[in-house]
Amino acid sequence: MTTPRLSLCGVAKRYGDLVALAPLDLALPGGTIHGILGENGAGKSTLVRLVAGGVQADSGTIAIDGAPLATGDPRAARAAGVGVVHQHFALVGALSVAENLALGRPESTGAWCAPARLAAAARALSATLGLDVGDLTAPCGALPVGGQARVEILRALSATPRVLLLDEPTAVLTPRETEELFATLRRLRDGGMLVLFVTHKLEEALALCDAVTVLRGGKRVTTVGATDVTAHDLARMMVGAGAETAARAHPRATGEPLALLARDVATNAVAGRTALAPCSLDIGAGEICGIAGVDGNGQDELAGALAGVIPRRGTVVVHGATLPADDVRAAIAAGLALVPGDRRRDALAAGMTVWQNTILAAPLLARFSGFGLLDVARARAFATDLVASYRVAVPSLDHPVGALSGGNQQRIVIGRALATEPRVLIAVNPTRGLDIAATAHVHAMLAATAATGTAVLLFTTDLDELAAIADRSFVLYRGRLAGPVSPRDRARIGALMAGLW
Repeated sequence: MTTPRLSLCGVAKRYGDLVALAPLDLALPGGTIHGILGENGAGKSTLVRLVAGGVQADSGTIAIDGAPLATGDPRAARAAGVGVVHQHFALVGALSVAENLALGRPESTGAWCAPARLAAAARALSATLGLDVGDLTAPCGALPVGGQARVEILRALSATPRVLLLDEPTAVLTPRETEELFATLRRLRDGGMLVLFVTHKLEEALALCDAVTVLRGGKRVTTVGATDVTAHDLARMMVGAGAETAARAHPRATGEPLALLARDVATNAVAGRTALAPCSLDIGAGEICGIAGVDGNGQDELAGALAGVIPRRGTVVVHGATLPADDVRAAIAAGLALVPGDRRRDALAAGMTVWQNTILAAPLLARFSGFGLLDVARARAFATDLVASYRVAVPSLDHPVGALSGGNQQRIVIGRALATEPRVLIAVNPTRGLDIAATAHVHAMLAATAATGTAVLLFTTDLDELAAIADRSFVLYRGRLAGPVSPRDRARIGALMAGLW
């Protein structure tokens, strides 16, 4: 009998009363791509961290090619041939792309660390694997989320691991980059590698994987061949009945009143940011306007300029009030709320508790404060309601928000933004990292918010999301805005995203 490349026997992990992973048994051979599916909080990321050595198991054993692997030891995992791309990137923001690619490699000492050599090695690796990371000398902290994802993938593959763990690797990749990554993973599989592919995208799992394991509530529901099930079957296994998503009724008449007016809004290229060419658009009250584009083409710049987060030129008007440039307070006072694209960097205080993060918005702090004092009881009651309404899986309100799964963190960010009752909501990839049920819930909340008269500007890399809920759409490519175009004209949107104007 062939020894499994990766075997888990009774591996379990708890955080207080929360069962992150119930005792799990798996035996996976080399030369295969195995999908791990489940809702947010189902145990997928916990499984990845256990195998990668990021956390220590409460019980059970893990083995690579029959050799026991000590849990809670990342060095031991790397030495055993485990490579990992985490959902939350493990990059050093102050270091360059080339330097980050060198981190953790045993030969990264002495002359090998010369900048020119690092850049040349990184360039060759990027070309071989077909993943463009742009300027290799740029600090990783200045890259958009998609660029950071590509750096993480390249770094994991640079050591040619025997077991490769990928936690939501395609969430910020273009369709073409996803196809190229899949081709690379298939070549690695054919060379004998075991690939564990964690994803919410069921069609991707069926297209890429040889078999899939479905987790729910930390427990294994089933392991099945990818050719033996449909996406609908997997959705029902993941979330049970009611896994369907509903599209928003189309089209919606926008008309008056005008909620957001932007004229010739532009930004400079600073610290790795994309230069934003003068952009103009109008959004009516109650309209959901989509902005499509490959991550890193100006989405963060346009969203940040409108919200007063980054310096801009041009004019921004919210319900008749002209906003001064670079003034976040004025934007908030006018009723504008922002769901940023990088929740960990721009939306959450990772070391603070869940309840504290739920009120980290100026309108909410004002709601629960008086005479310089915070009404903690009311704030915690609000947090309790938000956590329940958005089905955030938390051990307690006092749990550090940074220890939650990415999907649960995103639910808090979205719930907090909507709780401010904005007149204009700017959301950058609001469902990134969310499972099927949570995505449908967010879509329903955005539609309900628009129905009350709120204008929603939705930046998304997901064309299915655009088609499902947007009334109109534009496309950003290298800082230039094209459109409008129908949200359901995928061919035209795809061409514009590729620069075919």
